[in-house]
Amino acid sequence: MNRQDRAKQFMPFAALKGYEEALRQREIKTEPRIVLGEDSAEELDIKLRSLTEGNPVRIRHYRRRCYVVTEGIVTGILCQKRTLRVGKEDIKYDDIVEMDLL
Repeated sequence: MNRQDRAKQFMPFAALKGYEEALRQREIKTEPRIVLGEDSAEELDIKLRSLTEGNPVRIRHYRRRCYVVTEGIVTGILCQKRTLRVGKEDIKYDDIVEMDLL
């Protein structure tokens, strides 16, 4: 066996499959979900009911363990799924914290 082939035998390998990914996920900061008060929830509900397709909006919502802001045009309102489509992104009503019509 030549030296290069022999050296390959002793190369490091990932003994715990997925361990590196788990560490990266742990490094991501998470934000706890905000529970809206009764007044804020009612105000948001009024805004959601007044929306129509084609309205430009700015929405602050919960996605992947943190809050993000999405701006765009409302391209769909899926009432049965309780989902709002902004551009190509679907946002659940329960994830929305703030919404402004632009």
